Amino acid sequence: MTATNSKLSTKKKALNENGSLTSVKQSNGLAPGGGGRFNPLTPPDPATPKGQIFIAATRMFSEYGFRGTNTRSIAAAAGVRQVMLNYYYGTKVLLYEAVLRHEGTTMLEVIFGSLPNDKPPEEMLIDIPIRLMTVLHDNPQWASLLRREITDGGVHLRNALSDVSEHGPLGANQHFFDAYQLAVKAGKARELPTEAVRECLLAIGYGAIYLAPLISMINERDFHDQKVWEEWTVTLSTILKQGLLINPAVTAGQERG
Repeated sequence: MTATNSKLSTKKKALNENGSLTSVKQSNGLAPGGGGRFNPLTPPDPATPKGQIFIAATRMFSEYGFRGTNTRSIAAAAGVRQVMLNYYYGTKVLLYEAVLRHEGTTMLEVIFGSLPNDKPPEEMLIDIPIRLMTVLHDNPQWASLLRREITDGGVHLRNALSDVSEHGPLGANQHFFDAYQLAVKAGKARELPTEAVRECLLAIGYGAIYLAPLISMINERDFHDQKVWEEWTVTLSTILKQGLLINPAVTAGQERG
């Protein structure tokens, strides 16, 4: 198992029984900007009615999508009166976007959250799609929620993450930009359009999980089988290293030639 998979397996153990990534956030504790501040976008206390509503909503939105879920069913699943849902969250849209905001910022934190002191920035670049694949692989509830939201156009996700500053896409983008520029300046990574590199890495990681059911059906290989999963991560990492990183030995040979 790779070092990245080992770290994320540890994070997987932190997932709570409701399928949320709350514990992962607490174990990491860093905002995507890498500044060392705790992310304040935490869900409500699960011991409270508001927290129970949030848990039920996360589960039901993941299973049935935004359109297939109504506030009455969420309240029933949470064991509260519907008026309590309206009191705490106002509308179904606001509740849905609260769920997306928490899960979305937590996923970004796991993927971009911190650059280990013992790991150079070029390795962090290769880790991005592996981390994305792993967090979706280990958290089917979030994967289902994200898949349904993107299928519907992603409007609610954009709204949910529009005002989270460094905890959202802007912070993640800056963290990636910094690592990529360091790797390029150090002669470790090929200089390519930064946005395109980031988009390709994210597309690779998300696409692998999004298409996993189809690939499994065609190839008759189960992505949840540990051996298959390790083959995927090692193979993808090798391909990315060959395409994105610069091999010092090859570079030296070219210069001598």
